[in-house]
Amino acid sequence: MGMKSILVINDSSLIRNFLEKQLKEYGFKVLQAINGLDGWGKIRQLQPDLIIMDYFLTRKSSMEILKSMTDDPNIGSIPVVMTISKLEKKQVMELAQMGVQKILNKPIRIDALLETLTELLHVAIEMDETPCILDAHLNDQILFVEIARGFNREKINLLRYKIAELIKLYSVSDPRILILMTDIEFRSEDKSKLEILLEEIMGSVQKPDRIRILTVSEEIKAYLEKHIVLSEIEVAKSLEEAMDGLLGIKGMESLTAEQDNVQDKFFSAKQDVQKEGFQLNFQKEGPQESLNHLGGKVRIAVVDDDMIVREIIRNAFSATGWEIVPFANGLEFVEKLETDKAFDLLFLDLIMPEMNGFAVLQMMNGKKIKIPTIILTALSRKESVVKAQEFGVSSYMIKPIKPEGILAKAAEILGAEF
Repeated sequence: MGMKSILVINDSSLIRNFLEKQLKEYGFKVLQAINGLDGWGKIRQLQPDLIIMDYFLTRKSSMEILKSMTDDPNIGSIPVVMTISKLEKKQVMELAQMGVQKILNKPIRIDALLETLTELLHVAIEMDETPCILDAHLNDQILFVEIARGFNREKINLLRYKIAELIKLYSVSDPRILILMTDIEFRSEDKSKLEILLEEIMGSVQKPDRIRILTVSEEIKAYLEKHIVLSEIEVAKSLEEAMDGLLGIKGMESLTAEQDNVQDKFFSAKQDVQKEGFQLNFQKEGPQESLNHLGGKVRIAVVDDDMIVREIIRNAFSATGWEIVPFANGLEFVEKLETDKAFDLLFLDLIMPEMNGFAVLQMMNGKKIKIPTIILTALSRKESVVKAQEFGVSSYMIKPIKPEGILAKAAEILGAEF
């Protein structure tokens, strides 16, 4: 049997390139279409074995493409996988009637995608099953990349696009990257994965001295010191040492001032923007505009014993028209969940009286309540972050939090492709 061909129809070049790179590694022939009209032409001309199509397309809508496919017996049987951020029950029924075999919610999970391809194309795909917690977020011009438990090939391959997403979302001209490696047993088979991880990260900075690794692993440090290329990346044993090496006092001051200027431009209506974006959080003017595209029915729960934090988050979303529901502790929120689970996003403090954030996460996990969660924490509580991530939290923010950061983080979680 020959190589299976997959046509990716998506307006975002970043998404198309990611899927092409990822799926080629599993032996697929990947074709790209830059919009709906281009996609329709390539469907008829190339007749691929499977189509991965975004719900929102320009030039020709996905629904128009599906309708045209059902009218053509030569292509009507091609399996279609639809990707979409937010889906109503009515849309599910409509897509099913149009012949869509699988709907994948965004952000796309590569394991779910590969399982879908296995099912629809009847091929065997071997995935890296190494347990791995990998997260990336930006705070005060420092891009934090956290990796725990182990090195997973699929997640590492995704990191380049996540970093590109954050750099563009926050308009970072000269990023500094701090890699935090915790609870990792460095095995011989991890060496090649570590190389891939660091090569992906090095492609996002101007010089290797913009990168620091924070780890207590002597094995990782020794391996990097002997590496021909990666030896340029410094390894630190303390957060203070790593941060000082990245910025220094004068550097921190200049970057903070630069960040303020960037934010003034970023949220200005006069800002020039690139036409192409990376889904919602890279479209048009920025986070506020991206959030507006999500509609006015979003409900956000804010669980924090600090009234000031609750008020900052409420004010940050005041222009969206969304419903912000505050809770002074975890117990209040858990009691609310007994009768009302309809929240689209949760901001959750970890340290609270009566019932802390960990207990809330454990309860939600036990009852299979899935709400995208952003935990609120202090910079010094890295172990708490890793522990919370084991419950599947979406991301976290370091206190003190700023309104613009809240908007950008909400755009990242609610509207990100990855």
